[in-house]
Amino acid sequence: MYIYIYVYIPIHNMASLTTNTPPSHAKRQRTSLKQSTIEALQEERAEPIKIGTFVLPAGFESACGIMTKIYIHLDIRSLCNVKRSSLIQQCRKAFRCDDFERVRDIALSLSYEGRRSINEILLTYLAKRLYLLIQRYQREFPCVQFWTGEQRVPTPIVCACQRGRMDDVELFVNLHPFHKYITNRDVNGYRDDMTLKDMVSQVGTDSDGDELTPLMAAAWFEHFQVVKYLIEQGEADPNIAKSNGWNALHFAAMTNRTTTETIELLLTHMTLDSINKKNRWGRTPLYGAYRNNHSPLRQEIIALLRSKGGKANYYDENGRDVGEGNGDLND
Repeated sequence: MYIYIYVYIPIHNMASLTTNTPPSHAKRQRTSLKQSTIEALQEERAEPIKIGTFVLPAGFESACGIMTKIYIHLDIRSLCNVKRSSLIQQCRKAFRCDDFERVRDIALSLSYEGRRSINEILLTYLAKRLYLLIQRYQREFPCVQFWTGEQRVPTPIVCACQRGRMDDVELFVNLHPFHKYITNRDVNGYRDDMTLKDMVSQVGTDSDGDELTPLMAAAWFEHFQVVKYLIEQGEADPNIAKSNGWNALHFAAMTNRTTTETIELLLTHMTLDSINKKNRWGRTPLYGAYRNNHSPLRQEIIALLRSKGGKANYYDENGRDVGEGNGDLND
């Protein structure tokens, strides 16, 4: 890696570099120096630090300042390469200091204007990426009026799951630790004590104003890969239900039309109580399959739910609508 450092010399000083004759407007030189100045000039100066052909001033603050100026002009891949290079290790050894790689919370704020280490620059890059990602969702999905007339603000991670945007979902999950450094974190429902599992399990708002967890949104709109990722990487819990009793299986059983793999995955991570969870109106996921799913997979979904112990409050074991409270759920 080659690093070039250019030195700017004001043009009016060029005369002193090319001739011994002082410029005509120069003041008469002082014939004697103060004793303190003489002593200062006689003091032994610290030698600059040489790392190969790269030369840094002996003063640590000056050296860090120069390195920071270099860092800020590199992209993220180059920054990572510099971090792994022997240059940083040699800087640490030469200056006997870890400040080239330190991490301070104060420097991770996007509004911080001081000098950052290479690790701090890397981390703030990720924090800024999360900030801009949330900002993009705020612009795309502004405040929406729900059918009740209530104004609701969509939650970015819920909207990403609803739309099946796997890349964005992965970013929200992987960048979760950086929420605490950005000012728009509240839009994603972030709290200071929130774990990743909490974030992917909390109820937010989709782009239509419906209140859902990220897992519910992905299951409702049949985004199997997102559902799988949230469960396996984010520890999302399919057993979690909203205050009105709906869980992810309710939505999947009612709306999935192209494949049963999302329902199969949910069932493998759910208790029997959750499989037969009644919502506010006494309806289980199996009820939704009977009453609302009119796809070619309807019977296959019903058979799948029953094979895992699914029952209904309104339907008997033969699938006949026998009225509320008369279904096999009450047997």
